[in-house]
Amino acid sequence: MTLQSKALCAALLLVTSPAWAIYQNGGFEQNSFANWTIGGGLNPGLAGAEPFNGANVVINGTTAGPTSLVGVGATDVRAPSLVLPRVGQYTAKVNDESTGAVVTTIAQSDVVTAADRDPADARLHVRFAFAPVLNDPAHSPQQQPYFYVRVRNTTDNVTLFEQFAYSGQAGAQFQNGAGNWKYMPFQNVDAVITDTDLGKNIETYLVAADCSLGGHGGYVYLDGFGSTNVPAPGGGGQNAVAAPALSTFSSLMLAGMFLGFGLVRVWRSGE
Repeated sequence: MTLQSKALCAALLLVTSPAWAIYQNGGFEQNSFANWTIGGGLNPGLAGAEPFNGANVVINGTTAGPTSLVGVGATDVRAPSLVLPRVGQYTAKVNDESTGAVVTTIAQSDVVTAADRDPADARLHVRFAFAPVLNDPAHSPQQQPYFYVRVRNTTDNVTLFEQFAYSGQAGAQFQNGAGNWKYMPFQNVDAVITDTDLGKNIETYLVAADCSLGGHGGYVYLDGFGSTNVPAPGGGGQNAVAAPALSTFSSLMLAGMFLGFGLVRVWRSGE
């Protein structure tokens, strides 16, 4: 292979390699929780009465709860129809099946840029997928395992998306798992952001909680952050959701290579 051919192949790899929009390590493909903030504490029970939302969540203490990553070949005996990992090589598992009234939170905030625009509709998006797996001991609603997920413009304190459900909640899309476990298929979130929010901070925040009495667990899988639609479940290391725009560094390298080769065709990602 000539030097020019090798350089051209390297340039094409820059175009086709996955590039996550909005969040760093948004697909957990670094095989770590780098750039994510993990928190937690203990669940004393939900405050107030139904219908619940994020305002009803109470967390005592500040001890971070358990997190882990599931990789290619992973299965969940409590939720057998979930395809894992959801996207790419790794999916995050927030909290776990153990007990103890434990709560785990995970969050990341970043600035909206033009890289978060989906070329399919020219609009700004934050897209990802999550799947809760919760034991259902049939406690009172305030005592049940639960999850809460929220996307918020923290610059203007505006909630763009939120969803809450406790295990077995009427009207929620829970399916029966092993034993008393309930789970939802992966839910694909699409938070549309207006152009006026360019340059503002957008935060994704998720809570996964055991029951407040301490005897029943609950956790949530999280994955697939990007600006384009989350692909259909496939597992087995399918390509991660890619941002539609190249990084500045990749664009400059690509342009330099093409100019050096005398190429005049304008390359666009996806052509």
